Amino acid sequence: MSDINLKEYLNEISVSIEPVLKELLIRDVENINSDMVYYQCQSGGKRIRPALVVASGQLFGINRADLFYPAAAIEILHNATLIIDDVIDHSEFRRDEPTVWSKFGKSMAECTAFAYLASVFTGVSQVKNGSKLVDLYGKTLKTIIDGEIKDILFERSGREDEGYVVKNRYKSITKDDYYAMISQKTAVLLQACCQAGAICADATDDQVWLVGDFGFNLGMAFQIRDDVLDIFGDEKEFGKKIGKDIIEKKMGNFIILSAIEQLGQDDRKTICDLLEGSADISDNDVSTVTALVKKTDALQQAEAAADLFAQNSLRALEELPRNGYNDILKELVIYIVEREK
Repeated sequence: MSDINLKEYLNEISVSIEPVLKELLIRDVENINSDMVYYQCQSGGKRIRPALVVASGQLFGINRADLFYPAAAIEILHNATLIIDDVIDHSEFRRDEPTVWSKFGKSMAECTAFAYLASVFTGVSQVKNGSKLVDLYGKTLKTIIDGEIKDILFERSGREDEGYVVKNRYKSITKDDYYAMISQKTAVLLQACCQAGAICADATDDQVWLVGDFGFNLGMAFQIRDDVLDIFGDEKEFGKKIGKDIIEKKMGNFIILSAIEQLGQDDRKTICDLLEGSADISDNDVSTVTALVKKTDALQQAEAAADLFAQNSLRALEELPRNGYNDILKELVIYIVEREK
């Protein structure tokens, strides 16, 4: 096992998971709707989350095949949140392909998301310790929703027809607010992936906690890296529009928050006026904000923060079984903080 590198392992898991994903998603769905329902997962992805489930389970000695259903179930849960997230953010493309709502319409996207959540229940019903996974996945989804709500309330303007958002929008946002948001919206899901694998393998409560701590810190590093790529990434490589958080007037981005902390009053006002104004953000506006961000060391701060969470992940691994799967998880930490997409 130790001589299998991360790329090979991720590919093996992806190939193994694909038929399980399709089986769960189109089961009990009318044929006329099956292509639409499968579309979101068919468009691909890195499959990091199912790989975390499988590697975390194998870390404690369980057979790989016994982990495919819980791994597929949490990947489906993740994709359900992406479908809704794209509707909320009006995102027309993901991974260079039309999003579900932009291809099939918002009402069909909402129906598809419900089908995904139903498929999660189907997936966990077929595995050992399924009742524990139902509880874990349910709590995780509710936490993700809390994080999504925070992310919306972090927006500086827009959604003026949504009274709750207008009334409860954050007046100011601190780094602690940001960390709370990404811990809920991103980190908790990677934590659940690792815990799911350990639960299926009958790991001890302490081991489940430790591997969950690994996943949580990995998720924090993952999101900070995502924020970096949103501002500084290569659009073709990243697979998303660069500056998307600026266009959506989001303050829940490490780079933007760090820059605003450092900039002088005039430059800070320029960014805030653009994000808080009623006009749509143009490509020139994105360039303006990006140029101001580059006057600061926000990028270096983000890289340092991501590295700190990555080191926390690696420390958790030191207390877990030392085998080839521990090595795979270690490689995954390095991949997360260095990835370009």
